[in-house]
Amino acid sequence: MTTSTMTIAATRSEPVPAAGPSNRQAGDAGIACAIDRYLHAQSEFSILPEPARYAILEIGDGLEGLREAITPLESRRGEAPRADTASESLVASALNDAVAPHLAVLEREIGFPDPATWRVASRYFHERFGPLVDLSPFAARCFHKPLGYAGDFEMMNMVYRNESVGRSLFGRSLSRIVLDSDAARAVRNRTDYLTAKIEAAVARAAPDQPARILSVAAGPAMEIQRILQRDAAMLAADRAEIVLLDQDAGALDHATGQIRALAAAAGVKVKLRCINTSIRTVIADGLHGSYDLVYSAGLFDYLRDRTARAAGARIVEALAPGGTAVIGNFAVANPTRPLMELVLDWALIHRSPDDLRCLFGDLGNGMTIEREAAGVNLFAVIRA
Repeated sequence: MTTSTMTIAATRSEPVPAAGPSNRQAGDAGIACAIDRYLHAQSEFSILPEPARYAILEIGDGLEGLREAITPLESRRGEAPRADTASESLVASALNDAVAPHLAVLEREIGFPDPATWRVASRYFHERFGPLVDLSPFAARCFHKPLGYAGDFEMMNMVYRNESVGRSLFGRSLSRIVLDSDAARAVRNRTDYLTAKIEAAVARAAPDQPARILSVAAGPAMEIQRILQRDAAMLAADRAEIVLLDQDAGALDHATGQIRALAAAAGVKVKLRCINTSIRTVIADGLHGSYDLVYSAGLFDYLRDRTARAAGARIVEALAPGGTAVIGNFAVANPTRPLMELVLDWALIHRSPDDLRCLFGDLGNGMTIEREAAGVNLFAVIRA
């Protein structure tokens, strides 16, 4: 009897208190707060013109519809993640057809004078269709910015590698759309452009004086890697001194490892130095040393005019007699801009040739404006 009584007592459930007025009031208050937060979040979307909201929904519906159409076929074929250029091209073309007309509507309805409106549009899109973007590791990295800023060195590496990535055909095809865009092609083109500038600086150097080359906001320093892959002797220690400056220590570690590995494989010793600092420090303290070539490929796209002017002045101050500064900036005529701002939340400060002349035209002893092959990336080339 005792054992039975104890067992029953041990398994008997505790009585559940009835929901009294205080519990109901707390629950009601929580629901009310949740509703208020929802209404407040939705109210900011009211600044979007109705045609813009409709275009965003059409973009998302098009992406989702194509994903639903191809996923069952892919599952039946039992495909593992792999390169399938023909299928990716076919799906990417369909995705582009579904998206491009509505991006044009957004560009017309919103325009670009107010970046805040594009940020709202991007939130509107991602609240509804964000999981679709996450199926592309490249697009997802661009949007989520795991290092806290756009254009980090691994994002740039993904552009340079130009490989479709994703665990599904849809994800790989979405990656392909971004990688095939005018902006991505311009980034790859500027590597060739900067490679030529570096080679010219080395060729101009005196036999007993290595060319002194500084990359500001160096990232992965792909242009240095490219030269080492093609003609490593050009960057040998007796011909060039390379300095990489970046605020991201991880970027410098990555670039250094790649450069030293390539140099070792080619049997060449390189003279390489890294400076881990920010552009604000550069503006405040200047650049120590004197250089035959100072270039910055992707930094000025993020600098407001006043900061860009101050940074440009510091770069030109660091030039040796006869030296050259190269300052890159995306052009106003960037066809990829609506896609970047809506889907990737990747906003740049675009500038025209006249904008660059206003900022830097009085620095040094003359300036010309150049472009990479696609014409999307401009370069202010300033002579000391």
